[in-house]
Amino acid sequence: METIVDATIPTDQFVLEEAIENVPDVEFEFVRFAVHSSACTMPFLWGSTSQPDRLDAALQDDSSTERVSCLSRGDDGRCLYSIDWTGRAASSIASFAETGGSVLDVRGNSDRWTFQILFPDRSTASETFQAWCDDGINPSLSRVSNRSYRNGAVSGLSATQHRTIAKAFQRGYYNVPRDTTLEELATDLEVSHQALSERLRRGHSHLVERMLSESTVAVERRP
Repeated sequence: METIVDATIPTDQFVLEEAIENVPDVEFEFVRFAVHSSACTMPFLWGSTSQPDRLDAALQDDSSTERVSCLSRGDDGRCLYSIDWTGRAASSIASFAETGGSVLDVRGNSDRWTFQILFPDRSTASETFQAWCDDGINPSLSRVSNRSYRNGAVSGLSATQHRTIAKAFQRGYYNVPRDTTLEELATDLEVSHQALSERLRRGHSHLVERMLSESTVAVERRP
């Protein structure tokens, strides 16, 4: 059964340690996509800080980067960067990419780096974490959960809801700013604007309900 693991490591065991030290309020988020092999070294990431100019310089000077380009900058100090990593940094990233699963999310701040990884089963997850420990990486597990697939239903979603949300994600509907509109998605899926809106809303409700049911937070639904 597929297993999702949320793990954290200290900032000094991954990349951009110096940039984080020089800009303590920075928050990094690698552009989300499934990483399956070391051939893909996660070249894009978002950086959010109250000191964007200082972050630009800190990234350029960081020993894990060879070349850094700011692709876009928002008024809120959130910037999208393209980074060419040094060989050592690329190897560090590869050690997380070579998991036997898919790296779904990577975020970092002054406290730690957080990874969310989808493994095909718990055995693969266990083997991966043992390999990290053998390499001197000391991950802490914050959450381990199973994701089951049955008759096209995922996390309480119908096959149609899953397909719709997946399409919206692929087309950049959840990006900030959005890469597509609800109207464009509706045209692509050959449904009405209203039908798509209701389908997404029901799907999101199922996902939030599932997430909260697996947490320690008690939520009372309105009738």
